[in-house]
This record gives sequence, C-alpha cells and structure tokens, in this order.
Amino acid sequence: MIANLFVFICDATLEDKETLDLLGRKFDLMILDGAFPECALGLVYRLGVPFMYINTVGFYTGTMSLAGNPVPYSTTPAFYRPLTDDMNFFERIYNTISTLFIDLLYIPTMVCLQHMVWRHLGSDIPIVWNLNRNVSFILQNGQASVTYPRPLLPNVAEIACIHCKPAAPLPKDLEDFIAGAGESGFIYVSMGSSVKAANMPDHLRKLLVQTFARLPYRVLWKYEASPALLTDLPANVKIGRWLPQQDILGHRKLRAFVTHGGLLSMFETVYHGVPVVTMPVFCDHDANAAKAVTDGYALQLDLETITSERLVRAIHKVIHDPKYRREAMRRQVLLKDQRSTPLETAIYWTEYVIRHNGAYHLQSPARNLNFLQYYCLDQVLFFLGVVYLLRALTRLYLNPRIIQLGKEKLH
Repeated sequence: MIANLFVFICDATLEDKETLDLLGRKFDLMILDGAFPECALGLVYRLGVPFMYINTVGFYTGTMSLAGNPVPYSTTPAFYRPLTDDMNFFERIYNTISTLFIDLLYIPTMVCLQHMVWRHLGSDIPIVWNLNRNVSFILQNGQASVTYPRPLLPNVAEIACIHCKPAAPLPKDLEDFIAGAGESGFIYVSMGSSVKAANMPDHLRKLLVQTFARLPYRVLWKYEASPALLTDLPANVKIGRWLPQQDILGHRKLRAFVTHGGLLSMFETVYHGVPVVTMPVFCDHDANAAKAVTDGYALQLDLETITSERLVRAIHKVIHDPKYRREAMRRQVLLKDQRSTPLETAIYWTEYVIRHNGAYHLQSPARNLNFLQYYCLDQVLFFLGVVYLLRALTRLYLNPRIIQLGKEKLH
C-alpha cells in the first residue's frame, strides 16, 4: 500500500547517517519537494530554519491549500484524475469525492509517520501536518498557459518550464539518421524517465513496433534495452537508452511527439511548439493529457484500448491537421511571454525569503483556519441553528398564545 511506502521511506531517511549529519550543521533555508514533505518537516523544526516548497507536480495543490491558498474543488481538478478546470455538475461531484477520499486516506498515514518522526527526532516535534502551514514560500511548477489560471497568495510563484532551454545541435549519429528521412521528417517517441519502455508488456512493445513500421517517417525511440534484443525492429527506427529530448523537440524536422504525458515533457513540447500524442500511464499523466487535449495541441489514447490502427491514425492526425501545431505554437508564445524567466523568478524569491528571515509577512492567516472556518461553514451552521432555535421558540411560546387569541376573538 502506498501509505506504507511513505512510512518506510521516512524511516529509512531519518535513520540514515547523512540525514542525521544535517542536524549538526547550520542552514539559512531548506527547500523541500511539496509532495508529501512531512517527514522532512521534523528536520526543519529541529534545525529551526525557514523552509520553502517546490511543487514539481504542477497540478498538485495539497501544500498550497494548507498554506491558505484558494483551491476550490469546483475549479481545481484532482491531479491524478483526467479532469480539467471546466467541469460539469457530475464531474465536480466526482472531483470532490476523489479529493476528499485521498484526504481521508492521508490521515492514518500521517499518524504512522508522526510516530516515526517522534521515534527518530524526539517527542517534542509538533504535529508535522501543522508544520506544513508555516511554509515561507511555494515555487509552483505551473503557469496559466500550460496548467490553469489560479488565484495565488503572495507567497506562491509559478516557475513552469524552469528546466526548458533552446535546442542545441544533435550528435552526428542522430543527425545523420534524421537527414536520411529527407523532408518527410521524423517522429520522436519517449515514455520519459519515470516509465521504462523496456519494461512494457511484450504485446505493447510489438504493437509499437508494428505501428512504426507502417509510418512513412523515421522514428527516434527512447528504449532502455539493447538493440540486439529487438530483432523485429523496422529499418526506419533508431533506439537509444538516453536521447537529448529538448534538442530533438527543437529540431525543425520533428513532426510529432509520442509520449506518456509526463508534466516536464508536456512543458517541453509547448516550449518547442510540437504537437503530441499522449498515452498516459499513472499519477498526473491523465490530468496533463486532459489539459493538453483541451488546449488543442494533443490527442490522447488509452493504453488499455490502444491498437496499431488507432495509434497510426492519431499520429497522422496531429501531423496533417494544422490546428495541432498551430495550437502548440500559440501556447509556445504564451508560455515564453513573461516578465522574467522561471529560473530568474525562482532565484529572486529564494533570495527574498533568505533576506527577510523567512518572509513570514507573506503568509495568509487563512492557513490557520480549518475546513469549516475557511469556507464559512461554521457560520452557516450557526445561522441554521439560530433559525431552528427561533422556530422552536416560536412553536413553543407564541403558537399557543396565537391560538388562544384566535379563540377569544371567536367568542
């Protein structure tokens, strides 16, 4: 179970000698991954330093919510569901239930993790869930043109595509392979670093090989196994254990990108203005793909129902229908039109937090409100209680007198 995995990782981290060595050093600031940082928050408390988050998963808003940032279920899709910010009534119900369900599962995980932190760092460590609320600043891996427009507090800045860069010339072997395609161009296929293509089921590998053989393009395929193991590899396909993805995406002869839909890959494809065919695998891939499809530069296929024919059609469609590249390039312009680069933004705010000893003046008091208080549900319950009380008092004291007065008038 995933909950047990978090606790196991926390235990291994806190008993590691290199981790414990940190407690004897002095820091001005700690920067943590915002996805499930509670284990490290015990270290933050023990060191007594300000801390920041980098939310690498752009659609994850859990730590933003704890910091008091508005993340209403009506327009904030769960990062692991294929939803967008424009949901109908039933999608909003589904989104709310999904989010609340994960929040409820999170509670027992935090209880176990809290005991783990106490065992390693001392029983005086406060509830790590509450330590979350004292975050100084959050660097969110998002931007309105590639994720969603959101209301952000002063202690949140978006840094989507902080890793993106202009394309450099390709190595000679790759360039020679691409040149052999002439002006027909080539397709790039990669399932990213979190999904190993070499570990895919054999039927899916054969499906991809059959698909590539049918394409009138050359194919660069990030595949981690040895070429000797692929005896059925078509002549138009070249594989590599690692390929310079951004240099490939920025190549003028690239016609389409076939990918799992990882967030960094989706940012890169917008940065370089390339149409995409996505095949989501897990985690945020469905949400990333849903956004790209909504924005018009991607087609999405389901791995459970995919066929060679569907994949061929999808690739041809994103190549030959000009709207896909047009929308990719439109998003590219929007993404790049910023006052400062994402890296400059991240550097500025990191130094700002250090300069101002945690910059706690940027924090919102909303972070200290519980669910009922934040959404004024306690007030709604209060007014409902008052109305109920007045109604009960009216029935108890006034109704008998009104009835009595009515009888007296009749007589």
